Amino acid sequence: MAADIKNITEKFKKLSIDPVYDTNWCDMLVEIKLECIGKMEFAERLSLRCTAKAERSLVDSQKIKFTKGVFWGDHSALGFDLFCDNTCEFGMRSEDINKNLELMKYVKKIGMFDNLEISIGSSIKNKFLAYQDQFFTDEGRFAAKNIELQYCKMDNIIAVLRKMSDGVESIKINTVRTVLGELGKVLAISHVQNVPYWHIRDYYHTDSLHKVAQMWIDKNSKIGFTFQVSVKGVDGSFEKFLEHFFDRIVAENFKRARIRTNNPDRHILLERGLDHYVQVDDYLQFFRLIVISAEMKESEYDDNCKEWICKMDPVMQRMYDFDYNHGR
Repeated sequence: MAADIKNITEKFKKLSIDPVYDTNWCDMLVEIKLECIGKMEFAERLSLRCTAKAERSLVDSQKIKFTKGVFWGDHSALGFDLFCDNTCEFGMRSEDINKNLELMKYVKKIGMFDNLEISIGSSIKNKFLAYQDQFFTDEGRFAAKNIELQYCKMDNIIAVLRKMSDGVESIKINTVRTVLGELGKVLAISHVQNVPYWHIRDYYHTDSLHKVAQMWIDKNSKIGFTFQVSVKGVDGSFEKFLEHFFDRIVAENFKRARIRTNNPDRHILLERGLDHYVQVDDYLQFFRLIVISAEMKESEYDDNCKEWICKMDPVMQRMYDFDYNHGR
């Protein structure tokens, strides 16, 4: 018992000579503050940046990672949701458009996203359209590995893609009713020229296949680069591709066409998405372009188009799942 008391006394003495820190936040070194800010969640950072101009500057200087960010807008509001590990960490919806726009610009400045989705409609009845355009066109840059753009005006799509930071791994452009000539502006963007995978869903023209392939030829794009498109309401994309590259055709049939590039090591393969769901005379058609090795044999082609069609179009995924669950 006496030995226990002695041990406790010695430990108490050691504790009593340690200094006791009682420092306010405002007295901390900047380096320590930055370490603390780096550990804070988004809501905590928002609270801190409201305390003083100096703290606001410190908070704004620190990036924060999100697994996913969703920015959206309609005829009545703007909003966003931020996710970490598939859990929504912070969300904002308000008709106070100025407040939301300021916050969205802040998130745009400090956010680093694995996945970024922007779904801001362009209805002519949208009274907040000017504010939404301001979000797209302001000077800030988006930092994301994978970006998905839905229901956006083509001008805003181009503005976003031009302002992406380096490191983009995939670009998904969904539901686009462009006018002829605008695709050329997209193909002139360096991120589009260098992205390993991108697609356009629900496109309304027949020019995408041969224009993307020509861009890849001009840029000597890498093996594995992939472009996919679903074409709505029109026919002739496959035929226009063949017509444009008639002097480069290596092989062709009803389902595929293969052409030479300027690099003897590389070819470009065009594939139709054809199975019992998707037929060539359907209203909606699917195509895939891939930069392949010139040594690739026909026996190495992937005949299962289901996977790449579903990657582009979730509606098709639900159709496949429905038949599977009902034994069809």
